[in-house]
Amino acid sequence: MLLQPIINLVNILAKKGVKNAIISPGSRNAPLTIAFVRHPDITTKSVSDERSAAFIALGMAQNLKAPVAICCTSGSAAYNYAPAVAEAFFQEIPLIILTADRPKEWIHQHDGQTIYQTDIFGKHVKKSFEIGASYEHPDSVWHIERTINEAINLAKTFPQGPVHLNIPLREPFYPFENEEVIFDPNPRLIEVEDIETTLKSSSWHIILNKFQAYNRILIAAGQGEKSDELSQILQKLQSEFHVVLIGDTISNVGCEIISKHDIFLDLKDENLRPELLITFGKSFISKGLKTYLRKNKAIEHWHLQLGEHLIDTFQSLTKIIPMNPREFFIKIYEDLDFEKFRTGEEERDESFHKEWVVKERKAFIYLERFFEKAIYKESFNEFFVVKKLMDALPENCQLHLANSMSVRYANYIGIDYKKNIEVFANRGTSGIDGCVSTAVGQALATDKLVFLLVGDMAFFYDRNALWNRYLPENLRIMLLNNHGGGIFRIIDGPSKQPELDDYFETVQSLNAKNTAEDAGLEYYFVNSHEHFNVNLEDFILNNGKSKIFEVETDSIINAKIFKDFKSGF
Repeated sequence: MLLQPIINLVNILAKKGVKNAIISPGSRNAPLTIAFVRHPDITTKSVSDERSAAFIALGMAQNLKAPVAICCTSGSAAYNYAPAVAEAFFQEIPLIILTADRPKEWIHQHDGQTIYQTDIFGKHVKKSFEIGASYEHPDSVWHIERTINEAINLAKTFPQGPVHLNIPLREPFYPFENEEVIFDPNPRLIEVEDIETTLKSSSWHIILNKFQAYNRILIAAGQGEKSDELSQILQKLQSEFHVVLIGDTISNVGCEIISKHDIFLDLKDENLRPELLITFGKSFISKGLKTYLRKNKAIEHWHLQLGEHLIDTFQSLTKIIPMNPREFFIKIYEDLDFEKFRTGEEERDESFHKEWVVKERKAFIYLERFFEKAIYKESFNEFFVVKKLMDALPENCQLHLANSMSVRYANYIGIDYKKNIEVFANRGTSGIDGCVSTAVGQALATDKLVFLLVGDMAFFYDRNALWNRYLPENLRIMLLNNHGGGIFRIIDGPSKQPELDDYFETVQSLNAKNTAEDAGLEYYFVNSHEHFNVNLEDFILNNGKSKIFEVETDSIINAKIFKDFKSGF
């Protein structure tokens, strides 16, 4: 076959663990499409909107913990991948991006679907690759095989992330009628052996001694995946050595932690200032936490990371420790436990831990009592709706939090860690684009119920996520529709501007009824406490139907109640 090297390229992807591909229809990418669809070990889905397709792949890769390929035709199709590619880069999610292209001699020659695609994603991929458009010479085939091996190896190497292969293709694109596509059972594979990162004993000795010297230790967990082993060791460090563990809802730390910091943190309260700050994971939602730790800097700040990029979120970094967090904390705990046994050392000072715990309990009580006040219960509003959803979520489900107010409401309220709920959010770039598509992808890659909490702007911006043939039955979408970008009524700057309605809040009158009917989803619409309570149980029920639960509220009431909550502690 003339295009056998392209067939080989897809075969190598399959042999190296790429078992899923999201393809957007086109002609220039036809050889890739045919190779993906006909490969016996790759599951393919056709999603026409490239922007949505890339976010669906991102959601699948998150749940599968494996690379997912996306494939599109030439021209502007490739640009539509960009938002999801950037999100994947900052969340360290392995996407394999395959963009078909015109041969180089046809660029900028007034030919159709032709743009500059080389390095189109810039710094938002780990690396861009390009292969030649001719395969006659054996070296060309060798180059293609070498390149695809390097690309997939790089995507899977820590820190994981997206890689881009730009593939110029000449006509003809299609095999002859009844021509068989043959996959070599033994394609050329180039593997990279895993390495283990360990510290020199002298370096570890210094770290251990410093850890023991400090009494006011704060461990802050950024966005991350659930890990039972990590959660268990962090719980032991808290209970036995009185360190403070803090994290947002998206940290997925499966043990009791400080989570109500958005409610009680006060920049002037130096009693909560750590001597040693240890951070791990990715981004933090809480602006209050970031501001507090930037103003009240620790004496030392250690960040656990294996990547090379220097990340100094709290402007206090003193040491980068290139270790997996789980391995670091296990070793810390084991060595502290041994020293305690060997020396008979008395219990460590727990006053710092108690200070944080007292504030956490007060904040929890305040939160619960706030929702019991009649003056607020009478007004139907988003904050109460989110609280009821979070309390009602079933065990072992997954929750995707869209950006803007959805993720902020959820972070204030929190989730009971005992329910074993894994939380996702597109906090790599924190954009509203792609939230629905990502949740669809996550639901496609698990048998668990997947709940999406999303505002109206994010939902309607991305409703093409529901424009495909693969909507999973385990998807539950709760849509908070206040008919505008409600967050801008809460932020001080835009809320005081005359342009608020048209240019910040973006007032709109849509609802999701027609979208639900078009997509074949079960639909609920509520605008009162009574209707909400009646329908919530059925919405959560796992009965094999995908559902949209639309909650209509007033943005002015929402803003007032949330501001009352924030100022009332």
